[in-house]
Amino acid sequence: MHPEGLLAQPPGGGGSSSSSARPNRSLNAHSGFAQPGFAQGPATGVPAPRTASSAQRMGSGCTDPQEQQCAEEECDPDECGDEKRPPLENVDCMGNDKRPYLPLLLFGSTLVGAIFMLTLEFPLIREELYWGYSIRGFFMVVYAVTLGTMAYCVLSDPGKLPRQDLEAYLQLHGGGGEEDVQLPLRCHKMWLFKQPIKRYDHYCRWLTNAIGLLNHREFVVMLIGLATIGVGGCLVDFMLIVCSSNKDHHFFTVVLLILHLTYSIVLSALAGPILRLHAGFVSRNEVANEWKQNNFYIIRDERTGKMIPVNDLDEEAFNQGLDNDLFEYDPSRNPLDKGWAQNCVSFWCVSRWSAHQLGEF
Repeated sequence: MHPEGLLAQPPGGGGSSSSSARPNRSLNAHSGFAQPGFAQGPATGVPAPRTASSAQRMGSGCTDPQEQQCAEEECDPDECGDEKRPPLENVDCMGNDKRPYLPLLLFGSTLVGAIFMLTLEFPLIREELYWGYSIRGFFMVVYAVTLGTMAYCVLSDPGKLPRQDLEAYLQLHGGGGEEDVQLPLRCHKMWLFKQPIKRYDHYCRWLTNAIGLLNHREFVVMLIGLATIGVGGCLVDFMLIVCSSNKDHHFFTVVLLILHLTYSIVLSALAGPILRLHAGFVSRNEVANEWKQNNFYIIRDERTGKMIPVNDLDEEAFNQGLDNDLFEYDPSRNPLDKGWAQNCVSFWCVSRWSAHQLGEF
């Protein structure tokens, strides 16, 4: 898709287009210093976004899933795009557009993994375990669901606000135009589509699509599937390697199993932290776009114990808090947080396909 039309909209969604940009947590620099207490920023403005270089982001190691979405943040924004700008027009040596490479790589590697297990590992499992057919059935279902939701997330409408609904909303709220009125809660305008996205979560570079109202649940199911494939693959590969080493199996078979084990470990390391991050969002009824803008986070002053909104900090105090993992989620700042049980029911059970559903839940 090509970028189409920009409507000025604050990163948090559902706000006036004239609002100041808020800091983006996933792209902040780490300054690494200490001082007693935290200074608040000037009352007249919000600190400008602090963007970390690739070296800084890689240096952090992405050890905390609340710190980065590692598999996405390490992509080059010039080639993959990011939340605020499209990828540059970029072609390979054959003149082909390079932007579809990431989703093709993700889908292709998952499909190759499924074929490998079907043709090599499942026959070995049947030899070693009498319940091998149950393992085969489990993995086939997981692969089918994962690949299906992956394709859906790439190709689907993430939940664009229809033009007629947007015009009706503008008339209802008395706005003179799109730039003059507050959009529905959690609705956000990004570069990929002309219309705002309802219940916008984030832009996924690995899928080259936005994640919003109509594909968010499928995205989480895809993450669960990838994590299951990774962890399950590690267990099966390890078991088969041990069994193969004790029997007269061809050396090449053992090498292939070791390679697939390596793939499973890498997949688990990438998908696991992202799944954990999004599971936290679901349990708090928070979307990634709100988390990145620190909408519901505070920091406690070391001297007074006073809770200070993260977005009120000056640049130095913000970076110190980020470096030392001092940001705390404050449920009182999120009016949609009804407790983890009700939040999960809302995420999985609320109808999203109604013509009048704006995603304000």
